[in-house]
Amino acid sequence: MKATGVVRRIDDLGRIVIPKEIRKNLRIKNGENFEIFLDEEEHIILKKYSQIDKLKDVATSLADAIYSLIKKDIFITNTDTFIAIGGHLKKEYLNKPLSGQIEKAIHSRQEVIESEINSLDISAEKTIKASYALCPIIAGGDAVGSLILISTKEALQDPDFQIIKLAANFLARHIEQ
Repeated sequence: MKATGVVRRIDDLGRIVIPKEIRKNLRIKNGENFEIFLDEEEHIILKKYSQIDKLKDVATSLADAIYSLIKKDIFITNTDTFIAIGGHLKKEYLNKPLSGQIEKAIHSRQEVIESEINSLDISAEKTIKASYALCPIIAGGDAVGSLILISTKEALQDPDFQIIKLAANFLARHIEQ
């Protein structure tokens, strides 16, 4: 465990403030949910909660199935990171943080279609030239992640976008059950 040197008092309602510097470093936003764990030594552990993370195996199978069908890279995300990838970019992006551009699209619940090859800030460190489509996953009224389809060689067509819309709805229904 990493020491921060920060001490906080619990208030009368049992609340504790996580310092701004720590929230910024861990990309914690107001209103996010956390799971609370106790380890064997009775340490309290807070973990960011993501509804879609419980579906990682399903998301991985879905991404692989879509890639095998249309041969275009498919990314499935929660609100912070890439959780499943179908295609040749798996090792490069899996579990890496999303770019601000993608986070903004998810939180604003925007479907994004860029049919021409254009620049996309895919992660915090990398921009790629591609045709792409992004469809947010909306479960229980909350934006919990997204599906992103990328083609670096050819423009995406409407059927490509319909596939990721279908997959986003599939994952949303799985979460809501």
